[in-house]
Amino acid sequence: MIIKKIKYKPFCKGLKKTFLSAANQITERTGFYLTIEDQYGNTGLGEISPLTGFNKESISDAENDVKYLSQFLSGKEVKPNHILSSDPFYDKIIVPSVCFGFEQAILNLLLCYNRDLFSKQINPSQKKIIPANTVIDLTDKDEILNEVMININSGYQTIKLKVGRKNFNDDLEILDALRKNIPDEVQIRLDANSAWDADTAYLNLQKLAPYKIQYIEDPCDYIDCLNRLSKISPIPIALDFTIKSIDELERCINSGLFRFIVIKPMILGSIFKLIEIIKLAEVKNIYVVISSAFETVVGRSMLVFLSSLVKHNYAHGLATSSFFEDEGIPDVFPIENGAIKFDPTTYPPKFEIEL
Repeated sequence: MIIKKIKYKPFCKGLKKTFLSAANQITERTGFYLTIEDQYGNTGLGEISPLTGFNKESISDAENDVKYLSQFLSGKEVKPNHILSSDPFYDKIIVPSVCFGFEQAILNLLLCYNRDLFSKQINPSQKKIIPANTVIDLTDKDEILNEVMININSGYQTIKLKVGRKNFNDDLEILDALRKNIPDEVQIRLDANSAWDADTAYLNLQKLAPYKIQYIEDPCDYIDCLNRLSKISPIPIALDFTIKSIDELERCINSGLFRFIVIKPMILGSIFKLIEIIKLAEVKNIYVVISSAFETVVGRSMLVFLSSLVKHNYAHGLATSSFFEDEGIPDVFPIENGAIKFDPTTYPPKFEIEL
């Protein structure tokens, strides 16, 4: 496949309301849609949307790298074995969101006319039903209880709550009310977004233990703290934003200290490398959970694809479309009864976006 043309355009999509966590807040998502065209006129689409404020990458950093790669890749040949190659795909380090968007477009383009990639190079046993967890931010108790009951009634079996309020007793009060009002089989996940120091995290984890928590993400903000806590915590600890790179992700998987690891592909970058990381985690009996960084429907479609490669049946963090105002693009992977239906024979989806 020869890359003949690369085009991109900016987008800005607003959220219905500000999404609050202990670390930051999100009001809108900005980024770029990108298409790569081959010598036959086939096109692949990707999304580039850095999560500004949650890492060091800015929208201007992303655009600079988009311009660079648009020139560097023009006229280059891309072969299917690039997907599993350990050789660098680009000749310099680029920011993660741009790596994600370009590799999404390239992979989707390759899949358009080489269906054997599914069975021969990626993963032959893709799931067709992908469970999802709903996510609820730092709102008040009554609203949380109402949202949880609506989500359970619509089929969700896993609820993810943001915690890390200034008064930890408020977190406990909400959890106590939830456990008294929801079925025992509904799983609860927590995300503290690194709100506590090591000592506070240890004390809070002891108090959270009675509430049957599936896992808690990032109770403190650096990896050494989480390594120590993982050995003594009564609740499984999952890594998320504390993983800053794919190399660090691979080290954490090889350490075997964490049963759950949450991966935000837009934050970490290379889709091709993440496909291999998913396989490594399976060998190590570690549960990888694919999680959205509030991508639009285009970026979320790649998260659904990656989730289909994971063989465990734990829910993935894919339920963010309802937070957006009208995106102007149909959601090709809607969540129904708490899950997404995925058909590998119809992937990648076709989006009507003019660049």
